[in-house]
Amino acid sequence: MNQTPSTRGAADPPVSDPSVASPRSPGWRWGPFTFRVPFLHLKFVPSQFLQGVVVASGTSLIMAPVMIGYFGLSFEESLALLLLANTLLCASFLVFGEPFAPGMLTPAFPLVLTFIVSGYPEGPARFQVMTALSLILAAIAVLFSLSGLSRRLIAALPVALKAGIIFGAAISALDRVFVKDVALFSSHPFSASTALLVALLFTFSAPIQILRTRYRWIDSFCSLGLLPGFVAAAAVGWVVGEVQFDIRWGLFLPPVVETLGKVSPFAIGWPPLGMYLEVLPLAFVAYVILFGDFVTGSEMIRSAQPAREDDPVDTDFERSQLAVAARNGVSALIAPLFPYQGILWTGVHAVIIQTWRCGRDKMADLHSGIGSYYGFGLPLIYLCWPWISLIKPIMAIALMLTLALTAFACILVAAPLVKKPLEMVCALVIGYMLAMFDVWTALAASVFLLVCINGNLPRWNRGAGLDAAAKLRE
Repeated sequence: MNQTPSTRGAADPPVSDPSVASPRSPGWRWGPFTFRVPFLHLKFVPSQFLQGVVVASGTSLIMAPVMIGYFGLSFEESLALLLLANTLLCASFLVFGEPFAPGMLTPAFPLVLTFIVSGYPEGPARFQVMTALSLILAAIAVLFSLSGLSRRLIAALPVALKAGIIFGAAISALDRVFVKDVALFSSHPFSASTALLVALLFTFSAPIQILRTRYRWIDSFCSLGLLPGFVAAAAVGWVVGEVQFDIRWGLFLPPVVETLGKVSPFAIGWPPLGMYLEVLPLAFVAYVILFGDFVTGSEMIRSAQPAREDDPVDTDFERSQLAVAARNGVSALIAPLFPYQGILWTGVHAVIIQTWRCGRDKMADLHSGIGSYYGFGLPLIYLCWPWISLIKPIMAIALMLTLALTAFACILVAAPLVKKPLEMVCALVIGYMLAMFDVWTALAASVFLLVCINGNLPRWNRGAGLDAAAKLRE
């Protein structure tokens, strides 16, 4: 079958013939996608499977306190919603065959949480907002994928706007952690502070990063992502009495029907038309982040591809957009948990790529590594009460940790994008407006800053006077 036309650029990885599935990574082609069956088309990679069981399930459970505290679900209903969302996320890799470790649009998460919590009352309205966001993002992705305008649009966006969007995610996350939810540090001062310090140390510390290149065990420890912070918080919290564990045995039977009755648009009603207009700017912000994640994931594959010429990997943003659009469309109906259905989980993708780079004896092919990490589409760990009850006491700390590290990571990504002082000022103001005001107000402020202050006018409207103004700004 013919594949969706590609608009690959110089930054994209080398690819195999898109009309034929690679003999090293076989599967059943349907349209532009490839369906892969576990143990038939995908090999089992034990190291990735074990990491996925521990890290992926533990990290995903951080969404439970969000559903409980801001959306009015019970603990069991939150787990049922996460089970549905994660099953969709994991199974999508088998169905669509994209060569990325799928995950949340992390920078969009704090923006979306602030937007929903500050603008809509607790109850069905908040789930309707997430349904509208998922459907609008899916529509945007399909439109730009089929039209082939994706790269042109992203290339046309001013650098200050791209950086401002990411700065906005950082500011929103820091505001949530250290202002709105600062009571966590009052009730769990030792465990919360320990978790934050350990996670920052092993994620961003320059000396530690140098040691990672010298000692394999330090590199392996750092590759666990948020897990060291979780373990440190649990240990310290238990010792000082801030955290108590009540291990529960047996299987968890999720109340799926009751949960669907509280979250699905088929039960609570579809979002009103005005709501789609309200969320449109935020959905576009998520789309910009989606593109950035694709570039990041593709560059990781491209850098490692020379070491794995036996396993050529095909990337195509138009195809990936359609896969993400399908996931968001289905999620809007049964598990509206925006922005959960993103294109890339950066940390996990990096870990898998690193193992894939080491050779065929470590990982038969990239798709097998990703499939093993995601349990071949079946996140059965969410049915295990002992694991759930072990994570439950530190869920609030895990959420804080995720938001804080998201803020640091977003700042590191956004800062190098802007080269001029005036662009940096505009980006910071845009980020603040996105984090603290409604999206339409932030959009209006962004247009004013970009056009009237920074001078990002359409090319056909530029003149000699603007050239002089540009030199003055520099």
